[in-house]
Amino acid sequence: MRKCMIFIFLVLSLFVVEIISQPCTAQEKFPTKSISLLEGYRAGGAADRASRRLAEATSKYLGQPMVVHNKVGGATSVMLGELKNAKPDGYTLGNLMTGGIISAGLRKVPYNPVNDFDPILQYAVQFKFAIAVRADSPFKTLKDMIDYAAANPNKIKYGTMGAGSPPHFLMIELGRLAKVEWTHIPFNNGPESVSALLGGHIDCSAGSHQWEDYVESGRLRLLVCLAEERMPSFPNLPTLKDLGYDLAQLTFFGIVGPKGVPKDTRKILHDAFYKGMNDPFFVDLFKNLDTRPFYRNPEDTAKYIKTLYETAVALAGEAGKK
Repeated sequence: MRKCMIFIFLVLSLFVVEIISQPCTAQEKFPTKSISLLEGYRAGGAADRASRRLAEATSKYLGQPMVVHNKVGGATSVMLGELKNAKPDGYTLGNLMTGGIISAGLRKVPYNPVNDFDPILQYAVQFKFAIAVRADSPFKTLKDMIDYAAANPNKIKYGTMGAGSPPHFLMIELGRLAKVEWTHIPFNNGPESVSALLGGHIDCSAGSHQWEDYVESGRLRLLVCLAEERMPSFPNLPTLKDLGYDLAQLTFFGIVGPKGVPKDTRKILHDAFYKGMNDPFFVDLFKNLDTRPFYRNPEDTAKYIKTLYETAVALAGEAGKK
């Protein structure tokens, strides 16, 4: 009987040890494999360059590679729709930018930026933004273009990187403040808009730095800076606020995951991205982009995304999809 009791005790002991050890072996420390960072703009553009540089800088703090995948289309709505449906395990993230937030307020998209994502952090603000015209354009100043638009409603055709993109949002607001109407021609990205401008298919292009080389070569001319402050590379170019319009390009660059990423995993990702955005390898990129690193924690990032989205919804109700 004694031997039988000892045997039963040993069996039960092994069973308890097995149960206790299972959580330790099942819960591997995150991350144990490469992480995908989805990018909504084309490879080689400013947004893509920032994503790739941030991914590389962050990888060394995670101990696993981070691979950027470009999912282009719909002012990043294609990418964000895919991100929404990704498994919320921290291994698929997305580069959420202003256009992706504003798009959801102006038109139907396959995601909600407030409800469908878990913010990790905001890492930057302010690319180069301006309105560009051809060098032979009759518009020498923004006032010239607005005066013409006032006398010729909807005659001016302006291009942007897509419907619901930040420049589209701004041009709607500028038209409202200036009391003029112009026609929006959306493209898949900034370079396409600039190409259309060079070809004479549109009257102006509102967007980021893709116009820069053509301005420096004399083929294009800038009318106004759309950012909060004048661009260091074009210090004599006035901002909209300089010209009396209390308006500036809204910019947001942040990392988000699909809704439901475990809290501990989000903390690991946040800490690694925070180190990555402050790494000299990443910071050095902005010397040539007139953009600066800018940090918001997850909670403040969520609030800012909500504010941008609600602003876009209000604008859509007031101005429609012009």
